Amino acid sequence: MARLIKDIILYNNFLLILLGVSALIITLFIFQIATKRNLGITFEKWFAVLYIFISPHVNIPPFNYLHFINLTEADASTIGKLPFVFYPWIIFILCGRFINFFKHQFVESLSFLVLRNPGFSLYSLLPVTSTLWSLVPDITLKAGMAFTGFTIVGFYIAARYEWHELSGLVRWGYTSIGIVSFLRFPTVTREFAGITSHKNSLGSIMVVSTALWYLHYCQGAKTQKERWIALLFMLFSFYLVRSTSSGGSLVNCLMLILIVSSLSILSKLKFQWAFTCIVGFMIFGIISSVYIIDNLESIVVGGLGKDLTLTGRTEFWPQLIAAANQRPWFGYGFDGFFQQALLGDKTPAYFVYTPNGFQPKTAHNGAISILLFFGYPGLILILTSLLTNLVFAVRELSRRPLSESGIPIIYLVFIILNNLTEGSLGDIGDVWLAYVLITVRLSIDSSKSPSSNRRSYGQDLPPRSASRLNPD
Repeated sequence: MARLIKDIILYNNFLLILLGVSALIITLFIFQIATKRNLGITFEKWFAVLYIFISPHVNIPPFNYLHFINLTEADASTIGKLPFVFYPWIIFILCGRFINFFKHQFVESLSFLVLRNPGFSLYSLLPVTSTLWSLVPDITLKAGMAFTGFTIVGFYIAARYEWHELSGLVRWGYTSIGIVSFLRFPTVTREFAGITSHKNSLGSIMVVSTALWYLHYCQGAKTQKERWIALLFMLFSFYLVRSTSSGGSLVNCLMLILIVSSLSILSKLKFQWAFTCIVGFMIFGIISSVYIIDNLESIVVGGLGKDLTLTGRTEFWPQLIAAANQRPWFGYGFDGFFQQALLGDKTPAYFVYTPNGFQPKTAHNGAISILLFFGYPGLILILTSLLTNLVFAVRELSRRPLSESGIPIIYLVFIILNNLTEGSLGDIGDVWLAYVLITVRLSIDSSKSPSSNRRSYGQDLPPRSASRLNPD
């Protein structure tokens, strides 16, 4: 039926003209509405929530066609090129907001990012520049351009909004994924993936959603009604974590709940002790995860729900590291290693197998994935960026309310634990978007004095003059 409707529209000139004129009228109407400041802000926030919603590349039309990853498809259909239309349309609708941003915030925000976190800035250039040494330069160029576009939008959102606003946008974006998944597949079964590509993807999103709603419940909610709403969505998110039957997601979720519960204590410690405690917590989390993966599969199966994707990882990781050591300085280029279908035995990935014959299509580890893409220099850059962010995040614990300063802590702990068994930090998806958001926001805030940070959330100044980076 859908194909019939598509054929009728595409091969009927009158209908095409009618649709085109209608789209133009609607666009001009929305443009006029968006020129009003309050409505423009509302539209921009809706777009931000939508962007966070589609960031894991959900599989529900038409949202699956809006993701930048569609630009990497060599044989993309006409509708698969929708990003070329959608994002220019958004820029036109919100041009007033964008002009204001470029006049007052862009140069300052970008300079803060480059100066405060050079590791991130240099790493962000690698996906496109790796075209020069990639085994598949055409694929790498497309993937690199998609990565760059995806990152730029994340930069804009992070520079535009303060922590309390970002928290709300992310919470509602992630919760929307859970709600739509539940409504689309009301019969929740084991290994539930919802509208994402894999149960681990939904599990990781709901892990962060649970932690952010718990943080809002403990620190951010100002009324009893807000607390009940936060508690409801926290329990709903946790329910979906359990429904995915992902042992890794459940372990990560429990660890994030633990660290959110410890924020009040950490914020009272000196920087050195707080930093040491968080690093120690991460090390404990990593050791616990490795121990579960390597030795306690029976516990994972019996207590946390069997997670088949854990099986075999430790068997092919050494093979991937050996392949990376063949090109240690540059790697194989962004999205240039796992190209067995295109290159066959011309790529080392063709010879990577587990003893039972399984051939991985991804590294299932963030560090190894980046090592394969960009070599050791790329891995050093991202590790330097992570360490820089961790220092900034711990420092913010004593400079901002816990409802705000807890957000980067949650994400950094999650990203490190998640990338032990997933290569999400090297993908164009929700985890990389989250990393862009916290990196940009931490770089901007770390460039201000503590008194400026206090004023930014209204302790010393009224909201209208709360931040020199938010003139409107």
